[in-house]
Amino acid sequence: MTYGPDAIAELVEESGLRYPVSIERLEREHALANITVDEKGNSIMLAELLAKGDIDRLQSEEDLHEQFEPVFEQVKEERRSGIIDKLKQTFLGR
Repeated sequence: MTYGPDAIAELVEESGLRYPVSIERLEREHALANITVDEKGNSIMLAELLAKGDIDRLQSEEDLHEQFEPVFEQVKEERRSGIIDKLKQTFLGR
């Protein structure tokens, strides 16, 4: 299973797109594609993921990894804290 920035790189490759790739084009053509976030299989729509980053263009696959690593970490953290907060509310009333 491919996840994280590798999942986006795979989408770019399978789409026949060439670097540099504009985020606008990627979103226009694949906005509803599910991107796997982590090894557990959690996913997010590409459009939602792109909205979390301030990225305009991907110059290369290496650039893709550099720009999207922090975005994926942010998504993972949001989901982790979301579950913990829900458990606290349920069991501790906080």
